[in-house]
Amino acid sequence: MTDSVAASADDYSHDDEFLGHPKGLYVCFTTELWERFSFYGMKYLLVLYLTKYHLFTDEMGLDVLGSYAGLVYALPLIGGMIADRYLGMRKSVVFGGIMLSLGHILMAVEGHQAKFYAAGTTLAENLTLASGQVIAAGTLLAEDIMMRDTAALKVFYLALALIVMGVGYLKPNISTIVGKLYSQDDPRRDSGFTIFYLGINIGSFTATLLCGWLGETYGWGYGFGAAGIGMIIGLFTFLYGQKYLRGHAEPTEPEKLKKRFLGPINVEWSIYLLSLPMLGVFWLLVQHEPVVLITQNVFLIISIVSLILYSMVHTKKDHNNTVAYAIAAVAILSGILAVIANLHPIGGMAAYADQALYLSIFLIVGFVVYGFLTHYSVEFGRTVVLMVLILSTIVFWALFEQSAGSMTLYADRIVDRSLGDTTFTAAQFGSLNAGFIMLLAIPFAALWTWLAKKNLEPGTPIKFGLGILQAGLGFGALVFGAQFPNEAGQVAMIWLVLAYLLHTTGELCLSPVGLSAVTKLSIGSVVGVSMGTWFLATALSETVATRIGKMAAIDTSAGETADAATALATYTSLFEFLMWFGIGAGVFMIIISPILRRWMGGVH
Repeated sequence: MTDSVAASADDYSHDDEFLGHPKGLYVCFTTELWERFSFYGMKYLLVLYLTKYHLFTDEMGLDVLGSYAGLVYALPLIGGMIADRYLGMRKSVVFGGIMLSLGHILMAVEGHQAKFYAAGTTLAENLTLASGQVIAAGTLLAEDIMMRDTAALKVFYLALALIVMGVGYLKPNISTIVGKLYSQDDPRRDSGFTIFYLGINIGSFTATLLCGWLGETYGWGYGFGAAGIGMIIGLFTFLYGQKYLRGHAEPTEPEKLKKRFLGPINVEWSIYLLSLPMLGVFWLLVQHEPVVLITQNVFLIISIVSLILYSMVHTKKDHNNTVAYAIAAVAILSGILAVIANLHPIGGMAAYADQALYLSIFLIVGFVVYGFLTHYSVEFGRTVVLMVLILSTIVFWALFEQSAGSMTLYADRIVDRSLGDTTFTAAQFGSLNAGFIMLLAIPFAALWTWLAKKNLEPGTPIKFGLGILQAGLGFGALVFGAQFPNEAGQVAMIWLVLAYLLHTTGELCLSPVGLSAVTKLSIGSVVGVSMGTWFLATALSETVATRIGKMAAIDTSAGETADAATALATYTSLFEFLMWFGIGAGVFMIIISPILRRWMGGVH
């Protein structure tokens, strides 16, 4: 059976079910649980590992986190396309799982801890620099010297590249397999996805507790190694359980994979082999955050303008659309120039960065207004709303994803993490989000259902606004808590817990309805592109989040923060900005929601 044939409840015998669902669901559930275990097990350790072991500055550590997270959320689009056209989902998951396992194993290679030699230090032994220069023992240093294990860092960047590629192949396809196990009208479908989603959060919750504790207590290699073991378990689970998928994850055209492509090498193995050189590209990109950020912005501008243009012209083919094409082209070009001028100016472009930004905004907004005046249709209105929602998610996730960056550093440096005789590690606080989701997901779903029965359920734009608003209020909890430090200058952990709670309730307002909104508002012929644009915006938000986090970068010496009071003031200043920005953006979305609802053409 191929992917072109949808599964139904009748396709499964009694022996192929467990607790009323296909056994294949539990294979996917367990695989995703362990994949998320590995992913989150290393994510919340990442910036701590770089700043405390390799003695990166906050800016350097956040740049790596931003590049990595931005790539890891962008690659699933490509992995999904390759699976759809060639490999099929099962083969893609296996290949991705192998890449992930290798990447996480390499993460456990710590190398030598970095050492900092301050100016004025008299060396007790010879010191060999990365350039090969030897500074003799007894030398009085005239300037600061940082010694890092460059070989271990190269392995580290390779590990990140492998994880990026692995997630790209595995993440979109394991979710799609779940959908293939049920027919569209199977009443078990929603509950099946609920079970699958539970696996994601169990993996995240346990990983941040266990790996965070191991990494910060016994050594970083133990935390990263535990995450790697989790991924290996997930891979073997899938390999053993793939028989329960009953052919629903196979390529649509298996004969295409057998054709020769690279000499005697067939298409399937050519895909695997051609994927390997891309590791070098990702290896470079995780070290060059500006390139990742610029690329994300450029592709997002192209995607948004192109989708709006398509919604204008595809139903009005009898119109003269030359003007629409021309305005769209100019808007895209101006947007690209604005991105370059503001993020990586060439020549004298920096002097015109603000003007370029204002001009691009004017042209893109003008293009939308032109569409309303000359090419309005229900599909056009829905597409514009979808683009607004996609842009609003960048705001939310840029706030939310402070969790792995500035909030983790804040927990490490400022928060009093002791509770009785127990002291929590900074990375362990990342488990709060998954824990709250497991507690609140069902009550939230029940709440929307109850409100719908009373015709009181808020529309999608209002839910988005409420989500962003609560993200802002989460930082408000941190700002308020900062007013009550203890004698050591530390803040009680309850305020950080409250921040995570508000961020989670915000996520439950926005995230579950987001993907549904894409499928409901997008034009059917470009729903895949629309979904890709959604994930591209998510990827961009990851990089933006670390850029924002650098606003609170703390000057450290040998990985230690010298002045707790100054650090507290610096973080509080950032959190206050994020509080007002989130509240303002959320209120703005709620205010414009009646207009957006009118353009949605009856879609709730």
